[in-house]
Amino acid sequence: MNTCAVDVWTISLDVPRRAILSPEERDRAARFRFERDRIHWSHARSALRVILGKYLGIGPPEIQFTLGQHGKPAVAGIEFNLSHSSGWAMIAVSRHGPVGVDLEKIREDLDIAKLLQRIGEPGLGGTTDALWHEWTRREARTKAAGSSLMDLPPCDLRVIDLIAPAGFVASLALRACEPSVNYVEFPAD
Repeated sequence: MNTCAVDVWTISLDVPRRAILSPEERDRAARFRFERDRIHWSHARSALRVILGKYLGIGPPEIQFTLGQHGKPAVAGIEFNLSHSSGWAMIAVSRHGPVGVDLEKIREDLDIAKLLQRIGEPGLGGTTDALWHEWTRREARTKAAGSSLMDLPPCDLRVIDLIAPAGFVASLALRACEPSVNYVEFPAD
């Protein structure tokens, strides 16, 4: 199987930075109930615009997103996916096909095994960390497919675990190609 390059950007959402949002994104951010969630979402979306602008050679405000059937954003000319959790975000960028990334904070207070069973991943056992890895693998495959979490992802997706910040787990899925990951750290403004 061929290998395909995927850049994975890791972003701290607690670092203050300038918001670069469309009017619709500003409206969506304003609907968050908690200020911290609004700030994290705004920082993640702004970082996504900056990163995609670098690949596409256009200014971040010029990026026009379209939405897939299940709400996955898309931009002509590049494949990408964004995930954020508790102050961190990861953005995967590929020119080789649909990509999905999932980042999750490991939580001991959540019965992740029960959630995995609910979405059709039965028979799993192991440590809390291992179960969270299973969850991120499923989420990454679902996001790469652009489908619903309740739908079983297609079998032509290749999934790998990623290096994540301490206390987090992350996975990446790529369609019909073995991912070769290049980790990129997002600079502070």
